[in-house]
Amino acid sequence: MKNPWLQIPFPDYENHMREVGQAQVLRRLLGDCLTRYKPGSLALIGCATGNGLEEVDPAITGIVHAVDINPAFLEQLNQRFGQSLPGLNIHCLDMETDLLPFSDAELIFCGLVLEYVKPEVLIPKLLQALSPDGTLVIVIQQTRKSSFVTPTRYNSLALLSGFAGEVSVDEMAALLGANGLCLCEMDEVRLNDSKTFLTFHCSKEKAHQ
Repeated sequence: MKNPWLQIPFPDYENHMREVGQAQVLRRLLGDCLTRYKPGSLALIGCATGNGLEEVDPAITGIVHAVDINPAFLEQLNQRFGQSLPGLNIHCLDMETDLLPFSDAELIFCGLVLEYVKPEVLIPKLLQALSPDGTLVIVIQQTRKSSFVTPTRYNSLALLSGFAGEVSVDEMAALLGANGLCLCEMDEVRLNDSKTFLTFHCSKEKAHQ
């Protein structure tokens, strides 16, 4: 079956994410992480057309790895950030089957990806891509009494409804521990009455102290 992310036009994705308020929150969360950790290198997993790359200061974060499955999304990203981020590396790959082609990321930000890629498959790959003293930040969505993908006028996003799967917090914590990661912090952002973002800050350095 063709991955539904390959069938979504980038304007539909961007407009949907803004309309439901998720684009703004993801950008803020990434910006907060960049300010807090000041990484020399960043990997943005599921970057789509940018998803907050406006927050990157290339004087601090000289290397950026942008990873997504959709080549049309990445083409837009390159047009927007190729000049302003001279250390930008774009990777078009399927995170379910492909390995990440880098191992030096001081910050990996993985927002709303594990709902579409099996956590037990992706987390070990993220661990391999993380620098020894790096930080892995994962954002997942928790839903109460509503559909996982909020209906909007952008009908192509409905393709994701049967593809997305909500991630269990307990299973996530167990999986992080099983992969030698320490859950240093977990934050909650309430989007509305039915949806919440949970942000996990993880470190493999602290896991071995």
